[in-house]
Amino acid sequence: MKNNPALPATWSEDLAYLCGLLTGDGTLPNRVLKHKSGRLQRRYEIVFISEKLDFIKEVYQPIFKELFGIPPYITTDIKNRKKPKYMCRLESKILYNYLSDTLKLSSGKKARIAKVPPMPKELEIYFLAGLLDTDGGKKGSGFGFTTASPYLAEFVSQKFKELDFQFKSTPWKFKEYVYHQIYVPRKKLQNFDSLIPLRNKEKIEVVERLTKSK
Repeated sequence: MKNNPALPATWSEDLAYLCGLLTGDGTLPNRVLKHKSGRLQRRYEIVFISEKLDFIKEVYQPIFKELFGIPPYITTDIKNRKKPKYMCRLESKILYNYLSDTLKLSSGKKARIAKVPPMPKELEIYFLAGLLDTDGGKKGSGFGFTTASPYLAEFVSQKFKELDFQFKSTPWKFKEYVYHQIYVPRKKLQNFDSLIPLRNKEKIEVVERLTKSK
């Protein structure tokens, strides 16, 4: 089953959303390991990491299985014992190449180079939702997104403009890199969660609290 996943023939809302999740808290690592025999072996892994086990079980796993017919499995990342993170991973060369080569999803160390895969414009809002459901949160006085990728910063800014959200963009430099914080102030968050199809209950609750606060 690992070697024969189902591959969607066209883009869909769920596929665009999943790509947003993987761009936010996922990775397609470029890993080459040494086999017991001594030969080098390339690994083709699709990895998603979250502190919220319920989000993985209720959102990420079902979408992944529905799209590709393969259930990724969960392990606990024990590197951070005080605040456990859960890793949901699957290994498949066919699926890895589909995501990286066909869909053009960013792979390897993507933090500063991540881009939005080319997809139908009407589905970009679902990619944005996946991005905010992972890397989104309370920023400044409102809700938004922080990234080291100028490409994602431009994308989020452009989508907020298209949705008529008044937002703030506050880039800053740390060492040799520029980071971008883009957020919609609390007073401008009306209709935010109705215009952007968020699925992460925790993120939706943050938006609702900010909207109701005075």
